[in-house]
Amino acid sequence: MTPWVSVALTRDIEPGSATGTAVNGAPVALWRGADGVLHAWADRCPHRGMRLSLGFVRGARLVCLYHGWQFDGKGACRHVPAHPKMTPPSTVTPVRYRAVDRSGIAWVSTTDSSDTAVPERSAPETAPEPIRSVWFTADTERVIDRLRSEVEDLALDGHVATGQIDGVEIRAGIQKVDEATTAVHVVAVGNLPAETVTRLVRRLHDIRDSVTTTVEAVQ
Repeated sequence: MTPWVSVALTRDIEPGSATGTAVNGAPVALWRGADGVLHAWADRCPHRGMRLSLGFVRGARLVCLYHGWQFDGKGACRHVPAHPKMTPPSTVTPVRYRAVDRSGIAWVSTTDSSDTAVPERSAPETAPEPIRSVWFTADTERVIDRLRSEVEDLALDGHVATGQIDGVEIRAGIQKVDEATTAVHVVAVGNLPAETVTRLVRRLHDIRDSVTTTVEAVQ
């Protein structure tokens, strides 16, 4: 299993927001506090099992939608609305994963290996330009096979692809959402004109549509 998995473009998880995704079929809640720190937890409230991704962010806490329990960035429960004077038990904490922002992409590691190196950060002179996250209704290997034919000079390091599309240098994190769904999170190198970004987005959509059409024809 790849230790670090891309799950979104950094820009798409704004401060004060929460959303859901999946890593290798496991539901994950992504949220970013008002302080800008990215968090990734198992998408299950330790109280009653509600999906935490349906909750909302208040300051630097994630609030469960069901009973309003509030958890800080370290997973500690800090407030129970039904018992405001109660000190929440320290054992009530969500399963937390490691999460980082690197080179315009949000990454999550669901493994316990703390010595696994985080994804490399781009040098300042090659700051990333976010392009688009694209979801494919296809398994990861099929998507990678298609990228091999569409991306020039494609190089793969695990589920990270680099190469060129129409002469533009790109980096893509490939996320296995589940057995039948794959997401590709694409950034480009440097500041690009708006028309170049638009062209790249269209090319990505064409690649997605071609993979989907191929899958339907096979089925």
